[in-house]
Amino acid sequence: MRVTEAALATSIPPVMRRPGPSGIEAGPAWRAACAASWPTPGWRVMTVNPEAERGRLGDLPAQLEILVARPGVAETFGRPGAWIADALACAVATGAPVVGLVNADILLELDAAQRAALVERARCALVACNRTDVLHRHQGEGTAYRYGYDLVLMPRAMAARLDLSGFAFGVPWWDYWIVLDAMLQDLPVMAVQCEGIRHLTHAQAWDRPGWRHALGVLMRHLAPRRAALSRLAPGPVAEAMADLLLAVAPEGESGYPIDDLMVISGTRFGIEVVRMAERNAWRLEKP
Repeated sequence: MRVTEAALATSIPPVMRRPGPSGIEAGPAWRAACAASWPTPGWRVMTVNPEAERGRLGDLPAQLEILVARPGVAETFGRPGAWIADALACAVATGAPVVGLVNADILLELDAAQRAALVERARCALVACNRTDVLHRHQGEGTAYRYGYDLVLMPRAMAARLDLSGFAFGVPWWDYWIVLDAMLQDLPVMAVQCEGIRHLTHAQAWDRPGWRHALGVLMRHLAPRRAALSRLAPGPVAEAMADLLLAVAPEGESGYPIDDLMVISGTRFGIEVVRMAERNAWRLEKP
């Protein structure tokens, strides 16, 4: 039996809807293709779901393990799901040297050499992978998406040091915080682009209250380490946006103009986090 090199956690929704350009529903087929693309020799994959979803997941690859999520996501964000911290802890518990997270709508078209290259770098750094957006399953070249990370791999020991409490799959900001948390601790971070990490383009599904709540979670994590952010030399814009958000986001205030202010300043702060992560960037080429 091959030794587990990487343990990957996700949260597969019972239903995935992805209307195609011609109006044909592509969600079920895309969901199945994504799930089938993750397991490979040496890669152990698990999906963490609320108990109520277990009987609704349908046919999944036999290699996928189904674990029960702790409650609370639906009450916090208004939609069922799994806590990011719990999912990463499940991956850590496998004992694999490299652990990570993948969003459920990501297809991994990676050969053995590409996976090995990712794992090799993730043995000593947090590897945050951008996706490539495509319009249909068999599209060749797609559009690189820079402002987010849909596959994250790291050493198991590093994962144990990160605090991802309060973030959930399907809700923004966890991917920004995971790289920022590592950088604030002076842990190595590498941003990676790869055409084989593919995502079927769809309309934005986030709701503003959930987006704002998750941003508030990020800022509550950042608040006691504000000085550490300055040590990263993020630049005056990042510093200004951080101070503005620290003044309003953690308190949960809402209403005009706070909502619009948070969207504008939060979006710009996210861009600055991406720029910091890209100080150490790498492109995983096709073989």
